[in-house]
Amino acid sequence: MATSSPTPVLTDDHIDLLVTAAASWHILTSATTAAFATGVVEKHVMAATAAQAGRTLRAANAAAVAWLAAHGRERLVDRVPASDYEHRPVDGHLDPVEVIKAVHAAEAMCSPAPSWRNSAAQRLLAAVITAAEHRLVGYASAPWSWTRPERRGGPAVGVAIAGDQHPQVPGMEWITPQEVRDRWETASLVIVRPSAAPLVPADLPPRAGVVVLITDDEHHNAAWSAVIDLGMACQVWFWPLCRDWLTDHLSAPTKIVERRAV
Repeated sequence: MATSSPTPVLTDDHIDLLVTAAASWHILTSATTAAFATGVVEKHVMAATAAQAGRTLRAANAAAVAWLAAHGRERLVDRVPASDYEHRPVDGHLDPVEVIKAVHAAEAMCSPAPSWRNSAAQRLLAAVITAAEHRLVGYASAPWSWTRPERRGGPAVGVAIAGDQHPQVPGMEWITPQEVRDRWETASLVIVRPSAAPLVPADLPPRAGVVVLITDDEHHNAAWSAVIDLGMACQVWFWPLCRDWLTDHLSAPTKIVERRAV
């Protein structure tokens, strides 16, 4: 693309990146596969080879250049190459941010033509940008239904069975597995001893801030068994290694956990 040109032209490399992304992210497919494919994240918007998809983008760009030429806004040096596009796959990792920027640039280079709206090229680029967004770091773990975070303001609780030799942690109350239901929604932290994990009610909803606490004289397999018994994502802390960290954070429980819809 010539930076001084009023009629930007898509280069082969630029098209190669877009088409490689479309092929790698299951947007391009054969007609047979498209007819039978189900359950794929990306919608198959084009039953075409990579070369055919690239030529579709080049044709859309050529239409934009022609429209601009008809309106006195094109220079001879910037005309679209006459040769057919031949795809050369881009090797290595595809950076979603680079692909998104490349799509934005391609849309700007193709959109002047009246034929652009609802064209196959427009649908192809829209699908590529959606697929790239899905691959941005943090996208998969972000909440689908967003709400403002709520701080769990209740005191942290430890969960242990009678007779368990649990650590004495200043500022933390120890309760039985049968009592944890009443504190589940409000406690800033729920720290569970391995022997108590199988007795925690199985119908409690998953939440953040659940910790399995194991001492250095207990076998580490007890911690993993407890995680399985709880049936939810949780952390494993080793006592007394975590003593200072836990003591500091118990003094400011609202800094530990945020509750939000997912």
